[in-house]
Amino acid sequence: MNIETAMTDTIGPRFSIVCPVFNSRGWVQKTLDTVIEQTLSPYELIIIDDGSSDDTSAFITQYLQVRHPVFPWTILRCQHRGPGAARNTGICAAQGDWIAFLDSDDLWMPQKLERVTQAIARAPDANFVCHHEELVQLDGRRVALDYARHYDVSRPLPAQIYQRNLFSTSAVACRRAVLLEHGLFDESLMSSQDYELWLRLSPRLQAVFVQERLGLYVERQGNITTGNWWRRMRNELLIAWRHRSLVPGAAIAIRLFRVVTSYHKQAVARLLAHYFYQQT
Repeated sequence: MNIETAMTDTIGPRFSIVCPVFNSRGWVQKTLDTVIEQTLSPYELIIIDDGSSDDTSAFITQYLQVRHPVFPWTILRCQHRGPGAARNTGICAAQGDWIAFLDSDDLWMPQKLERVTQAIARAPDANFVCHHEELVQLDGRRVALDYARHYDVSRPLPAQIYQRNLFSTSAVACRRAVLLEHGLFDESLMSSQDYELWLRLSPRLQAVFVQERLGLYVERQGNITTGNWWRRMRNELLIAWRHRSLVPGAAIAIRLFRVVTSYHKQAVARLLAHYFYQQT
């Protein structure tokens, strides 16, 4: 452990929250509130406007000035290049030693950063923390997303995450040094860039799970399109092939088969849900 890390561990983690936004005027206020209402304030909030065509940036500026959060915040405006590029911009601008990701339509429980800090204190060698979430569906129903349920601490992480994504972007915090040293988000991927990064980092991660549901993953109607699902399937197949060296050949075939069958089932289910949502 170097001196800088030792000093950081003494004073506790400094969380830089990286929050990309894109035409998020209609829902970002609730997300900002969940940051302001944290029982443990972050070190800073970095909002990256990924080329919005609405008044998202102006609204956020006015709203945060009115709310007067006790931590510093900034808005970085970029050309529209997708969430991976926006998050990379935030990571590079951050001054904290831990990055906590938060998408503009997701929500945190007030004790999220406090619970993550406690987990880091119990596992000082950890460089990656993930908590559970709830999926808020279009019809308001909530589904538990308990990511640790499929994690076996006795098995290597790369093989496990190759077969199943164990992490969700708004539910993870990662040491910034790990991201800077071993690669940021792949900006060429317009979907699944978070999974690709976790998979690429997996041989170097010392991951711990917080066994609490500390966030809400919120579905929005605009995210459900046929083209989006096919693009995501294609990207996951690409990612599985790119990182095939992490597992034996049989596991590669199993993963490719699971991706295709899973997205086929999901696409049908989502399209049906979208249809019935429109009829109500």
